[in-house]
Amino acid sequence: MTPADGIADGALSDLRILDLSTRLSAAFAAKLMGDHGADVALVEPSEGHVLRIEPPFLDDVEGIERSLLHAYANQNKRSVVLDEGDLRRDDLMRAADIIVVSEPAEARHASEVAPGAIVLAVTPYGVDTAMADFPGNDLTTAAVTGWSLINGDQGEPPLRPTLHQSYYMAGTMAYAGTVAALVERDRNGTGQIVDVCELEPLVWVGAPGVLAAAYGDPASGMRNRPGVFRGPVASRDGHLSVTFSRPHFWIEAMRALGLDDLAEDPRYLDRTVRTAEAPELQERIEGALAQRDSWDLFEDMSRRRCTVGVVMTMKDLAENEHLAVRNAFAETVIDGREVKTLASPCEMSATPWTMRSPAPRLGEHTGEVLGEWLADREVAR
Repeated sequence: MTPADGIADGALSDLRILDLSTRLSAAFAAKLMGDHGADVALVEPSEGHVLRIEPPFLDDVEGIERSLLHAYANQNKRSVVLDEGDLRRDDLMRAADIIVVSEPAEARHASEVAPGAIVLAVTPYGVDTAMADFPGNDLTTAAVTGWSLINGDQGEPPLRPTLHQSYYMAGTMAYAGTVAALVERDRNGTGQIVDVCELEPLVWVGAPGVLAAAYGDPASGMRNRPGVFRGPVASRDGHLSVTFSRPHFWIEAMRALGLDDLAEDPRYLDRTVRTAEAPELQERIEGALAQRDSWDLFEDMSRRRCTVGVVMTMKDLAENEHLAVRNAFAETVIDGREVKTLASPCEMSATPWTMRSPAPRLGEHTGEVLGEWLADREVAR
């Protein structure tokens, strides 16, 4: 699992990243750095990183080397076992370009120990706030940011998002902020703390709904507000989402469905008219959709420049041809077995990501990393 011949080193291949994370958000940011060439040392306690015991597990069999989440979020890293209080943690901080942490206190400590380093802190509520030491997780983040509410229907109880959305969003923003900090360090030689609060990325992606609510629209962003088809609708073999927000979308979608009278009636180019007549329109449109297969509709409507998407299952995604062509999948090793994983989410033509190594076994590289990183330093014992 080394870069192919002719492929340049990753864009971050000259960097050392010390991953002290205990949260998926921070671990994911460090993983993205490793994917793009950085030497990432994952410091774990003797019982292992928290993601090692997070489901899902390969073949649904638990074990510290069998978590699919660990295999994904900790790939392209080397494992170093050092328990809390081991002074060599500070030595590794001084040898690192970037220090990734999940606790506010650890961010402040790292900044003092290694003032020239970039300290990336991804925490529930930020480094220096009144709530900094409060615990939080994906569920509470969704609640506090309003996503639990807007993920539900008007008049119905809030719903929890799934699949760790806030963690991945925060990790992605953290990666972007760290790369910006690297540019500044290269320009002026200054280290700094990159402070990412897990709440805020979800707030940012809620705009302009959040902004609309600030000016008198309390239901802004909620699903199933009045209109025609605010969510997926049934086809003959599944479901799909169709957008009628622009006149062109409406006209061409109606033509694709054989509802030419609706396409040619100028009244329906006005969204307020469609909203007022939604029950009658939906009955006719749903009947037409139910006669066609999802992918047939997708191909037909997309060629007409309508915006439409087929609702896919996780299994559908794993077997999706478009994602395969995009090289969205890769191979890794879990407990000695080669399995499918996901590639890096961005394509780079000159310095593409590489799978240099699968997620490490617990403590696999302790001696190796300590020897390399601390070779020229006086090491605390």
